[in-house]
Amino acid sequence: MLSTLTYPEPVLSDFHRFSRILATSYYVPEQIVSNDDIIRQHDLIATDRAVQYSLGIKERRYADKDVMVSDLLAEAAKLCLERADLDPEKLDRVIYTKLMGDYIVPATSIAVLQKLNLKKGLPAFDISAACSGFVHLLDMALRYIDSGDDYVLILGGDISTRGSLTKSKKDTRTIFLQGDAVVAMLLGVSEEPHFLASYLYTDHSYYDYSYIPFGTELLNKTQSFNNEMFNMQMPDGMVIHESVLDSCEIVTHKLLQQANLTLADIDVFITSDQTLMTWEAQLKRMNVAKDKSASMFFKYGNTVAAMSPINLHEMIASGRLTRGQTVLFMAHGAGASGGGFIFRY
Repeated sequence: MLSTLTYPEPVLSDFHRFSRILATSYYVPEQIVSNDDIIRQHDLIATDRAVQYSLGIKERRYADKDVMVSDLLAEAAKLCLERADLDPEKLDRVIYTKLMGDYIVPATSIAVLQKLNLKKGLPAFDISAACSGFVHLLDMALRYIDSGDDYVLILGGDISTRGSLTKSKKDTRTIFLQGDAVVAMLLGVSEEPHFLASYLYTDHSYYDYSYIPFGTELLNKTQSFNNEMFNMQMPDGMVIHESVLDSCEIVTHKLLQQANLTLADIDVFITSDQTLMTWEAQLKRMNVAKDKSASMFFKYGNTVAAMSPINLHEMIASGRLTRGQTVLFMAHGAGASGGGFIFRY
């Protein structure tokens, strides 16, 4: 383990108004892109079989060039609100965790309000926390409901393949990974507690191990603009892989400690799956059976902050997660940052 940081002990949140998950959804573009499609497009020396063996991915979705991130988010939001049978005008807040979003400013969540045709000027803003962004949103939603909100809609995911369309064919480590997808989750006030534990962390030891170069630091350098500036840079993928495994173990133990539970008490174990192998390695590290978890990486790829919520929704939609069951939900991202929750669905 690279890090020498001390992870803080979990602190029990003293909530007076409780929260529960009312509905979840995800939305993906129609265009399916296979491994062979990418191999042909970039004239790569690779095979579909080799890509599936090394990464565990068969296909992913690409958004059309005329589609904005907020278009996809609005569709996911509509699905989520329909499942909860909630009038959008009853929302108190909308928060989105972005990779790039529509623009740097203004917030993409504001465009979602516009596309939902809301007549209410409710608060909406974006945050940035890479693949772990959704757990940070979930933490914020619980706190906003505790402070008086009744309904909070949180959104994640992005169009992360735009740079891949012109990506250097030398970077075969990451060219197959990304997929476009977005997610939505509606949280509402509850008379009884559903969230039993929460834990968030950052580890700055990994700050430069996974990043997108575009930013003010890039503007300080004397180089011409190109599409590579918007692509994920990952100097050492194995270090990232090992950091995810270490973080998975630490977060799991911290959550179980706070909730006074054991892994045997957990019905469903959800985590981010940057690759299929990373997902499998996390389950192996924690000795969790595959039938207690889900990975949609093979079908959608790395969808940034949408990964864990998509896996959660898959468990719900397939009937493998039902109301009253106990879930350990976590995510890990660049920075490094991440965390998780234990909740009763």
